[in-house]
This record gives sequence, structure tokens and C-alpha cells, in this order.
Amino acid sequence: MKTVALVFILSVIGLSEQLRDPRCFPPTNIYRAPDCVPDITSENPNFDCQGGHFVRTAGISMPCTADHDCMENMEPNEWCNSERNGFQWAASGCHCDLKLKTCIMQRFDRNYNEIQWAFCTPRNRFRCEVSDHCSPPKN
Repeated sequence: MKTVALVFILSVIGLSEQLRDPRCFPPTNIYRAPDCVPDITSENPNFDCQGGHFVRTAGISMPCTADHDCMENMEPNEWCNSERNGFQWAASGCHCDLKLKTCIMQRFDRNYNEIQWAFCTPRNRFRCEVSDHCSPPKN
């Protein structure tokens, strides 16, 4: 009986992993890269190669092996007004993160003195919006 319950629980967890929107969560596979920040964030998929933390947006996880794989992409739609809202763009634009092996965009939050990252948006899907796809609607 315990085995049946365990199999059921594991299948529910597996199904929920498949159903969750990948735009709203960081990737689960991470890679060791010698140029990445070697600290406690190096094993955590919520942090990118440089220690920036993940911010949920409507950006899309796009696998990459080098920066040129990401050059045609844009910032997440929700970030299009970042400079007016107290953020500063990272110099690299949309690039391939060595640890996450996905196209990301980084910005610096001047209010909290921290780096943030999110998945990039394909150029053909870029629209400057103010909505946050991954957060519940505000009433």
C-alpha cells in the first residue's frame, strides 16, 4: 500500500512539473562554469552565473550555447520601462548565461542594489506592456 501511495505522489509531482508554465520558473538544469560567481548561489537555479536573482516575467526560456544564439531577442515585455522605474540595464543585453544555458536579460535595481535576471522575449513577440504574466491579477 505504501508503494502505491509513493508512486501516486511521485506521478503527481512529475505531472505538476510538466504543467507549470516554464516562463514563471527558473530552469532546473544548471551547469558549472569557471567564469561564474563561486559562492552559495552557484548551485541554486534561482541565481544566474553572476549571482543575479530570478524575476518572473512573460519571457521564454530559450536554450543557448553562446551569446550569438540570443542576439535577436529582446528584454521581457514587462521590463520595457525599466529605466524609468529605477532600474539600469546590464551592458550585455540579451545573452547566454553560462550556468543556466538559456537566453537571459539582466538589470540592476538601484533601490535594492541588486542584479536581477529574467528570460528574454523573442523579437517577434516583444510588446511593451505593463502587465505581469506570472502574478495573479490585481483586483
